Amino acid sequence: MITEASAIVSRLEALLGPAFVTVSDTARWTVEGIVPRAAVWPGDAEQVAAVLRVCAESGAAVVPWGSGTTMEVGNPPRAADVVLLTDRLSSVVDHDASNLTVTVQAGIRLATLDAALASHRQFLPLEPPRADAATAGGAVAVNLNGPRRVRYGSARDLIIGVRAAQTSGEVTKSGGKTVKNVAGYDMGRLFVGSLGTLAVITELTFKVLPLPETSETVAVWSSDAVRLAALAGRITDSPLVPSAVVFVNPAAAQGLGRDNAGLLVRAEGVEPAVVRHRRDITAWAAEAGLASEALTGDAEAACWRRIRDFGWTGEPVAVRLTVPPGQTWSTIEHLDTSLPAATRVAADPGTGTVWLGFVDADEAVQVLPALDGLVTRAGGHRFLVRAPLALKAVGDVWAPPPAPPALGIMRGLKQAFDPQHILNPGRFVARP
Repeated sequence: MITEASAIVSRLEALLGPAFVTVSDTARWTVEGIVPRAAVWPGDAEQVAAVLRVCAESGAAVVPWGSGTTMEVGNPPRAADVVLLTDRLSSVVDHDASNLTVTVQAGIRLATLDAALASHRQFLPLEPPRADAATAGGAVAVNLNGPRRVRYGSARDLIIGVRAAQTSGEVTKSGGKTVKNVAGYDMGRLFVGSLGTLAVITELTFKVLPLPETSETVAVWSSDAVRLAALAGRITDSPLVPSAVVFVNPAAAQGLGRDNAGLLVRAEGVEPAVVRHRRDITAWAAEAGLASEALTGDAEAACWRRIRDFGWTGEPVAVRLTVPPGQTWSTIEHLDTSLPAATRVAADPGTGTVWLGFVDADEAVQVLPALDGLVTRAGGHRFLVRAPLALKAVGDVWAPPPAPPALGIMRGLKQAFDPQHILNPGRFVARP
């Protein structure tokens, strides 16, 4: 906890200039009910590192903040004295279009990056919730991957280089700007999903891909989830390579203008490949007696935005279950008989990811123990992604807790990177 607020503010103003430090109107950066005492806007990686060093010396808890789209993810922090905003770190540092890599500062908005890449017919398949407003650094730190993960990989797979500021005042670098760079340890991936508890990411290098020539989604609707599961299995066993396959239950389908459960299959690439996906999936659906439709253009984009933003579209509680992919459909079947009827479900069978959206927080409290038992038996995990503070206070938002060897390693990393425990203290697994 910060000890001498006026002294640290003076030191921060000397580092950054008074224009980039404020103690006024800090309630707009409230984190889980905690109002910070100050906010700072460093202009480069070295200034970020200098701010962290000053805060570590003063015992001030630091909250890295990109655009704030996912600040409620994780355990509530124990303290939040200084909000470190990355607004001024918002540039494309280097775009090597011929080698399909891009280096950006952590505070760049993904929408801005998408526009820059699109001018070269390239894209970055990073799809966190509310991606239109999210920053690159925030998306990597929270590591909530979107529906196209099954085709393009996760944030961890897309990163090839990271620069990060440490609480020691140093700026470290891992990886490089070429895809085959293998020099040294790949330390940068430690920061993926760490929720800003180890260091502050200042720069990222990503692999990018050629923009698909075309895109189309086949939506198959039915009141019989078993037949949708069979269709999904047939697609998996076929030569087709869809970029996303997602199941939605009837409650989730209502947000897409439907009443029945659905299977959404997205195909991207050259025109002949996309046409084959539509032809084969439509034919297989018809053989199974299932209705299907093709979505393109704005209708397709709106559908996948809804899936991407699942958990951020009005429900007070969002839970993510992760199970072995082979157990996704059995998990869905169990949930169908054990969840309140209004609970929304969206599942990616290719990655074993099942999202639940609860419209009633009290109902979520009642079923969490059963969910924990379900994922434990399956060898998976439960993550309470978004919830009121009262629900988070019941216990760790992650379950089951890491096994002792893994937990010991995680605590050792926290101690090595942040010995004063000033970076988002308490926010990560087991509240370090």
